Amino acid sequence: MNKQAQVCICIPHYNNEKTIVETLDSLLNQTYKNVLIKIFDNASTDNSIAILKRYEARYSNIHVFQNEVNIGGEANFTQCLQNAEGEYTAVFHADDLYLPTMIEEQVKFLEEHSSSSAVAVHAYTVDEDSDITGERFLVPEMQNKVIYVFNNEMDLLKMTLMYGNIITCPSVMARTELLKNKIIKWNGVDFKTSADLDVWLRLAHFGPFGFLTKPLMKYRLSKISYSYNNMRVRVHENDMFLVLNSYINNSQYKKLLSKKDMNHYTFLIFKDNVNRTINQIISKSVDKLPLRIFDWNLIQVAFHSKINFKIFVAGVIVKVLRNICLSEWLRKKIYFYRFGEHKKS
Repeated sequence: MNKQAQVCICIPHYNNEKTIVETLDSLLNQTYKNVLIKIFDNASTDNSIAILKRYEARYSNIHVFQNEVNIGGEANFTQCLQNAEGEYTAVFHADDLYLPTMIEEQVKFLEEHSSSSAVAVHAYTVDEDSDITGERFLVPEMQNKVIYVFNNEMDLLKMTLMYGNIITCPSVMARTELLKNKIIKWNGVDFKTSADLDVWLRLAHFGPFGFLTKPLMKYRLSKISYSYNNMRVRVHENDMFLVLNSYINNSQYKKLLSKKDMNHYTFLIFKDNVNRTINQIISKSVDKLPLRIFDWNLIQVAFHSKINFKIFVAGVIVKVLRNICLSEWLRKKIYFYRFGEHKKS
């Protein structure tokens, strides 16, 4: 029997004492056995380092590295890339769960598609108790397919302009040589929380990027999840647009994008503005975002699919609600100014 290719799992870690045991157990229970697990602790202040040390002492394939000081999340991700080894490497998260055959099925794809750069998987969503709450969004183009392949970065870019970042970050396994020698850096300076999307696009530049449509991991969306809480309160533009703007303004890619692609991008901005406006209404912000419900290009894209139409209708409703809520907010402000605390001076 041929020797299994080595898979290196790198885990950036900070204060995950509540979840790290489940995560490590899910990786230790994989059907694929030639797995090296490297954990990069970013100066945790909870009890998690004691847990990690117990696992390191018990399992010869687990190695824990501790930063003396917190170097920031994105720098810790870069540290994962720089310390990758073996044939394949994945950067997994310390609060997610990985189904037993996930690594085996990812390796199988990479070995059967020798020119591919990386492979991601579909995911269930779970709450703080690890109970399944649903599935991540699976785009219509992927439904009823076992495997979907982006042939290059333009394929992935065009799909992202339609739907946003559809790749679940802690699900991607890539060829180690590409991560170490071509990707090199997790660019959080330029792309902040969406540096992962930049990595996926860069990987797709070096070869087809696969997507397994069967849920093979459990992605945690809970009250203790940063991404979950950020989604609920975010009023600033999604960091994803930092990445997309850098690509669509690059002449190399700009000339390959059609009017249809850019209309999809306009609708993606509209969708983000709808979500931000909902959060603004909740926080009583008065920074009006453009919700151009009479834009013909926007309306055309809205009728492309049921989900787009629902988003468009939601935008119409949100625009009406915003006007009502902001009018009430301004009324209270005027009332306060005329009859409020300023009269104490």
